[in-house]
Amino acid sequence: MSLPNFMCIGAAKSGTTTLFDILKQHSNIYFPSFKEPHFFDIPSNYSNGITWYEKTYFKKSEGVKIVADFTPSYLYEKEAAQRIFNEIGKEVKFVIILRNPVDRAFSHYLHTKGDRYDRLSFKEALIAENQRLEEANHSGDYLSKLRFSYVNQGLYSQMIEEYLKFFPKENFLIINFEEEFVARRSDVIKKILLFLGVENQKMNTDIMSNRASEARFIWLKDIMRKPFWWKVVLKKMIPSLKIRQIVINRIQRANNISLSRKKLSDSDRKEIYNKFFREDVNRLESLLNRKMNWD
Repeated sequence: MSLPNFMCIGAAKSGTTTLFDILKQHSNIYFPSFKEPHFFDIPSNYSNGITWYEKTYFKKSEGVKIVADFTPSYLYEKEAAQRIFNEIGKEVKFVIILRNPVDRAFSHYLHTKGDRYDRLSFKEALIAENQRLEEANHSGDYLSKLRFSYVNQGLYSQMIEEYLKFFPKENFLIINFEEEFVARRSDVIKKILLFLGVENQKMNTDIMSNRASEARFIWLKDIMRKPFWWKVVLKKMIPSLKIRQIVINRIQRANNISLSRKKLSDSDRKEIYNKFFREDVNRLESLLNRKMNWD
């Protein structure tokens, strides 16, 4: 077995599932069957220890050059960078896809709303965010912290700076979602493979994963998100956390139907960008020494 030497750490709602589905076609990159182990961010998982993480997700990775962990929330979790450094070392390579933070926030909101966790309007949710996150931190509710961090998961400069405290800049490949991953995907995939030091192989790069969706059956969505008795039964029937995660994800995917993509007005996008993100984007562009062209 071996631990990951490559991680895609975000950003959430920026095409990481599509990238996962493309790269898992490569014969020399190992992925666990479950996309997001969430080991370095969810406290209850991290407390299981690095041996548990290795045995649970990377049991069959021996002999493969690149071993991958795709967990987008690692970028957001402030402690994740140091945990990765402490447990795996400084040689890990990171890919980060950065999307216009307004679009990322709105996509994140639609996902949370579609899962029936948020009944506020988008603007109301942005205003309520800091209070919600305070309450989540106070109660130790990590999942609510992930669900409601629409703005905070788009403050990229702060998160990348945390990683640069532990890892050299050359360990990172930063991809602009709009200008690169959407517009020039085949070139980006070649760039990633070169960055990882693996050969270019023929792969389907036209995959579109994790499209906007809503529940086919609301009652099933409610059952899936609440602590019903069936979860206790499932835990007894299937002791493996990884397999339980796969089962639950497949049920959720089967219950989803495609949703016509909603859009913000230009005036709303501009207002939200200026109010919540402009300062951080300016800082990000200075940090990366490149223009993101989001304004």
